Order: sequence, then C-alpha cells, then structure tokens
Amino acid sequence: MTFTYDFPDYRIPDGTADGIRALLDAVREGRVEDIPKLVGALTDAERRKGLPVLKQWRKDTPEFWRGEGHLLVRQGLLLAGAGCCTGAAAAAQWLTSRDLWWAGPEDPQAVVGVMGDRAPEWLAEVARRLAERRIVGGWEYGLIKRLSLIAGCEPPMTDSFILGWERDIPERGKTIEERLRDDPFLEAAVPRLFEVDEAGSDFQYTRDTDPGWPDALAALAREGLLSREMLVEGCLSRLLRGGRLGIVKGFLALLTALDLTADEREAHTLTWVRMLSGGHSLAAARAQEKLAELDEAGRLETEHLVEASRAALFRPEKKIVRAQLAMLDKAIKHDRSLTDELLPVTAEAFGHEDHSLQGKALALAVRHRKHAGDAVLAELAASAELLPSDLRERAVEAFGGAVADEEADPPAAEGDVLPPVPYPERLDPAPLAPAELAEEVVALLRGKGTPAQEERALNSLVVHAHADLAGLRTALEPVVAAHRQPASWLSDNVFAQALEAVVMFVMGKGAEEKIRTLRIQSGLGALRFWFQEHQCPHTAIWSVCLSRVAEIGARLEFGDSLPFLLATPTWTTGTIDPSELAARLAAYEDSGTEPGPADLDQALLRLDREVPLEARAAADRLTSPAGRRLAAWLASGGLPDPAFSRETERLRLRTPRPGVLVRTEALPGHEDYPEPFRSLLGAHRPISDPCKCGGGGQCTPQALALLPQHREIIAARMLSAFSALADSDHLGHGVPVLPALAESGGPAGAATHLLVAYGLGARRFEEQLFAVDAMLVLAARGQLDAEGLGRDIAELTGLRRLKLKRVVAALQEAARTGAYATVWAVFSGALPGLLAGEPAPAGGALLTLAADCAERSGARGAIPEIDELAARKGSSQLIKQARRLRAALSRDAY
Repeated sequence: MTFTYDFPDYRIPDGTADGIRALLDAVREGRVEDIPKLVGALTDAERRKGLPVLKQWRKDTPEFWRGEGHLLVRQGLLLAGAGCCTGAAAAAQWLTSRDLWWAGPEDPQAVVGVMGDRAPEWLAEVARRLAERRIVGGWEYGLIKRLSLIAGCEPPMTDSFILGWERDIPERGKTIEERLRDDPFLEAAVPRLFEVDEAGSDFQYTRDTDPGWPDALAALAREGLLSREMLVEGCLSRLLRGGRLGIVKGFLALLTALDLTADEREAHTLTWVRMLSGGHSLAAARAQEKLAELDEAGRLETEHLVEASRAALFRPEKKIVRAQLAMLDKAIKHDRSLTDELLPVTAEAFGHEDHSLQGKALALAVRHRKHAGDAVLAELAASAELLPSDLRERAVEAFGGAVADEEADPPAAEGDVLPPVPYPERLDPAPLAPAELAEEVVALLRGKGTPAQEERALNSLVVHAHADLAGLRTALEPVVAAHRQPASWLSDNVFAQALEAVVMFVMGKGAEEKIRTLRIQSGLGALRFWFQEHQCPHTAIWSVCLSRVAEIGARLEFGDSLPFLLATPTWTTGTIDPSELAARLAAYEDSGTEPGPADLDQALLRLDREVPLEARAAADRLTSPAGRRLAAWLASGGLPDPAFSRETERLRLRTPRPGVLVRTEALPGHEDYPEPFRSLLGAHRPISDPCKCGGGGQCTPQALALLPQHREIIAARMLSAFSALADSDHLGHGVPVLPALAESGGPAGAATHLLVAYGLGARRFEEQLFAVDAMLVLAARGQLDAEGLGRDIAELTGLRRLKLKRVVAALQEAARTGAYATVWAVFSGALPGLLAGEPAPAGGALLTLAADCAERSGARGAIPEIDELAARKGSSQLIKQARRLRAALSRDAY
C-alpha cells in the first residue's frame, strides 16, 4: 500500500475574516484543543463562510496520507467542520464522513464542545440522524448519549444505538449490574434488547468478578428496577425467533437466572410447545425439559403433550426425539386410558431419517399395542409403510393382518433421480450499449458477475474504445467518480482488478488523479510486473487475465486499439466455437488488424473440442499468420490432455494430515508459448515443486474459463488450495466453484473427483451442498466415477483430511434427491477402505445411510468387510446396520 507523506496544500483564501483565519490556522497546525473555543467565538454567518474552505481541505486530504501530525489535522477538520455546520443534517453527515470518521477522538466530549451551544432541538436531531446509521461505533455512541443528555431527551432507540449501548455497559472496575443500575437509559433500552437481532451476544459470558448480564438483569428485576414479566416475555419471544448459537446460549442463561416458578412455566405452556416446534435446537431442548417438568407435576394437558410430541418427533436432533419417545412411553404407562390418544403420535418417528429412532418408535408402538383399539392398530399399520424393510417385517409380526401385504423388500428404484443435464448457453455476441455497459461495470468492479458477463463487458469496452472513445468516456465518468474502493491486487477476484485497470486505461489522462488514488501507479507497468515477475503454476492462472489487460492497455496507449477481442467466449462455460473464431480472424484480415498475442493464445485455448467441417474449411481460407496458426491448430486436433498421476503428501511436522494431490505433466509444445501461458501449460508438480507464490491458485469459475475444455489442468492447481483449506478446517473460499467444475468440459479425472471429495467434507453444510450439486451433475452427464470417488473419500478420511460425519451428512442430502444408486455406488467404493481398521465414530450413521441406499436401489453383491463386521457379537448400532446391509445386499432375511 502506498502512503503519501507530503503535507496537503491547505491554503486560506485572501480576505478571510480574522476569526475564521484563526480557526483554519488551528486546524492545519493540529491544535485540536483550541478549536472548541475558536468555533464558539464565531457567529452563524461566519461559520457558514468558513465551511466551504473546510470542505475543500477535506477533499484535498489524500486518503492514504500518513505524514507527521496527520491524525491531529484530521481531528481538527472533524471538529471544525462539525462546529461550522449550521444544519443538523449537515453536521451529522460531516461527523460520519468516510474521510474523517475514523479520526474521531476516543472521548466525544471534544465534539460536544463545538456543538454544545446549539438549541436542544438541534442537538436531538443530530443525535437522531447519527443513531439511524446502520452501524454506531463506540465514540459515536458516546456522542449520541451526551447530545441526548444535553438536549434533555431520550435517545432514539434504533437497532444500532441499542447495540452501541450494550457494548458500552461493560466497564473495567464495575460489574454490569452496577453499570446498569446507574444507567439513565435502563428502562427504555432493556426491552429493545429482545427485539434487536444481534443484541444479547455477550449474555453467555461471565467473569470471576462479574456474573454477567443474566444475573444482573434478574437482580434488577428483584429490586423492582425492571419488570420481571417484561424480562420473561422478552426472553421467551427472543428464543422463539432463534438466531446464532452464542445469542441463544445467552438468552437461555437469562432464562436460567430468572428461575421461573411452576405457575410461570405453566402459563407459558403454548410457548414451550412453539419453541419445541421451530426453535433452535438448544432452545427446543430447554422447552422439552420444561414440558417434562409440567407433565411430571400433572400440569400438562394431554392435547399439549400430543402437539409437543408431533413437533419433537419431526425434528432431526436424535436426543430430542429419544427424550420425547421416553416421555410418551412414561405417559402411557402412567395412564393406560391415554393409549389410543398417544400411541398414534409415535408413528411420526416412523419416517425419521435415523434408523435407530425408527426402531425405538416401533418398539414403543409394539410394547403398548395390546392396550390399543383396532382403529389405532390400523393407523399404525398404515404408517408402517414409512419404515425400512427390516423394521417393516417386525411391524408385520406385531400387527398381524392389520398390515397390508408387502414384499420383504421395497421395490428397487428404476433409476436415479438426477438433475437435468446442464447445457451451456450461447452468449449474445453484440457488445453492450455504453449506458448499459457502465451499469454492468459497477457490479463487476464489486466482484459480482459470471465469467460470461465479465468477458462480454471487457469486449464491450474494447469495441466502444475503438469506435467512439469520447462517448465511452462520457458513459464511464460517473462510474470512475463513484469508484473509491480499489481492488486489492491479491484479492480472490482478479478479474475485478483487471477490469478496473482497463477502465482507467480507457479514461486516459482524465483519470490520472483517480489512478493515483486507486494505487494503480503506471498501471501498465504494474500489470507487467505482476504477470511476468511472479510466475509459478498457480499465479499463471490469474496472470493470463492480467496479461490480456496489459495488452489492451498498451494498444490504447499507443493509439492502436483493437476493434474487438478474439477470446470472447461463445458459450457460458468460456468455450469458443471454432467457426466463430475463424470469422473473427477473417474480419481482422479484412481490416488489416494485427491480433494481440495474448488474446490470440487465449482464444485458441478456449476452442471447442468438436470442430465442424465448415470451421476447418473457413480456417484453411485464412492467409494471415494468425489464420494459418488457427488452421494448423484445428488440423492437429487442438490442445491434448495432459498425463497425470496422484501424489500423497509426506507426513511431516507441518503436514500432520497429508493430502492427496494430482501431478500433471507438461503439454507438448508448451515452451513455444510466452509467459504466463508457458507456465499454465507446463508441468505441475505439487509435491516436488510446491507453490512458492503463497496464493495456491484461483478456485473460481473465471479460472475454469481459461481452459474450458481441459478442466483437469485447472482442477489440479486448485487442489493445493482445497487441500490446505481442508486442513485448516475451512473450505468456504473454494467450494462454490464445484458446480462450475462439473459443468466444464473435458475429461473428469482424478483432480476433479478429489475436489468433489474434499468439498463433501466441507465444514459448513451449505458448503457441502456445492459438492453435492457437482457430484449429481457429473452423474447426470455420465462423467462420475462413483466408486473412485468413494475410494478418494476413504483415503482422505484415513489421512484425517476429511471428517466422516460431514461426508455422511453430504451424501445423505444427495440421497434425499432420489440418487440412491449413485450414492450407493460411492459407498461401495468407500466402505472397504473405511472399515479396514477400527470403524470411525460416525460408522453407525454411515452404515445406516448405506443400507437405506442399498435397499432403495436394489443393490446386490457381498462386501467382505461388511460380512466380517456383521458376524461380530453385539447389539451396537454399527453391528445392527452392518447386518441390515448384509441382508440387503444378499436379499436374505435375518
């Protein structure tokens, strides 16, 4: 980052009045302590005259100025401007100016000092406007608080103000209870804690010297300073809304501190039922405890028990389902007359995802069936169709003729339910109109866009720069003026950086100041430095994009702009139709245009594998060197696929959990390409020649679009980043690329399947879904080696790179879509490796899902490891499911 150390040119206009001049001198000299007195001596008219100078000085202050005394000067600008603004709206806007707000002093009393002589209504209005901001920082909260106290009004209880108030309460040397007791906003602010989404995030924490928020609020309620009813109602309503784990824990702690009486618990029976139905898992468990206490005391109506049970048995948490089944069992034992009313509720668990819970529900129904009427037995028999085949057999034995005749096994699915095969969409070849292009550039500079949108925008900039540069500059002027946040050269979205540079190249001399502000000093030189000097197999991915941009910039600088780009994709995946490239080169020949070398190289690397005869004929008619190169390229069959091999990292202190990577060999003729294409097509040896750039590759659809018909080359380089991220237990940055990888072209080899395997073990469930989508898309396209993917999962699990529990959750989601045969095929490849040693802790869930998929897909064929496990003695869930799976595969009853 470049900082400016020169002192800004703060000039005081000639003829400035003495009072204003004295204030301005104090500002530029950094005499912050003198500013309140100097502002107070000015009249409103004098303040209005001084404000334009302060505005100009603020504008002239470089964003990255770090000269001596820069902070004092900025603080002086903040105070003087706030004091000279005669309108409340203007004052609030000045105080929150992006250029100055961070320079606000820790103690806001200085700001109050320059505004304290205003009318109370004016001060209240400033406080209101500050409180309505999305985020209220620490010193801003203190300022709002002081302005409200001076104005004699209650501060606006906005969400951001409440969060600021909550952060302000803890203070060293005082407990939270002591601070709350003395707080002037206590009664107004506390009820809002239950309404603001992020409030209460600190309620879960305590210290040795301070029991924390829950005990403090409960103590104040006992003293009568707060309404106990308000706290109870607010706490329960907040728990009903759910939220982050930490917030839920905090409000549960408050509920514990309030220690509800038996009457209060009974009065909120319906609230407990609602919380059990849709609350956070921790809140639902607490609600279940309260309902159990009411039932034990004989204070729970049967209808409420039924409603609560239906809600609890539908939840995924095993602990809650088991507890509710136990509650039903106890209630029926206590009063047999309730059997017909309560027993049918147990059937809600027949359709649960967990096999053991299905078995517990069936066992409960069987245990109490002799006290049930015929109608109830018929209802249970009908619900037994939701049970898997082994449990349905028990239901037949228990309910006799009441169960409709069923085959011992469910009918095997005729085929997987897979998503439709995705086909790439053909892009509109016409460039965007200048006004539309300007709007698109705004979104793309923020990193929001697909490769197709980005490439079309880049081509549109080139087309309009060639045809009407002045008109393009006019359309882009508002974009450049509003674009204040530069794209970091090391950010994930390299295209946003490249597009930013092209826009600046287009603007030319008129954008020199903005280029300086955005730290793109000598933009062309910076681009050349990055893509030529920092070369490795990973940086080559994003350097290709930068090399094309540098080429465009050079042509613009020398007045030799291109009429359009050759490498603009034909389809959304990044692929180019060979016939279309031949037509583009023919247009270049007709106009006498020399192609850009990087643009031409990129265009050739994007060509479709399928080449129609008319494309070959059109290429043969071309006479230019670029045209002859295209003809030779098509005649030779284009870019070959690289040879690859799997490699496992060595166990070292720095790699306690080795990963599996893919080595790709250099493509023939890669030495004939300039950088960065030479490195892109060169050998990738992740073990013997690891990444030196620290970036680890670009895990983005933009990277895949560089070689849309050779995804394995890019996927192999992505593996280094995926492997490292999985090792650090965080995969979020790269996983979203997986669906685009599945839709890309070329063989889906070892690298693609390893990426999907790593993705299935992602930390968050929403990240796992990207891998599930990719797996199903590959299966729909006939490109998934399901057994090979299973072996990858087993190997990575054995190396401790994947956690089996997460993989099972991801595969369960895939099975829910109806892809039972595909998921079983993955299991068939994974189970031998996963069961070779001691079964993992999630082995029971693993075999349960495997048995479900085997039964539903009609799979057959013995697996020795399953047979060995099923032959063991014991009744653990793991052994039970192994026996069930063995029976499903052999179709033998047991």
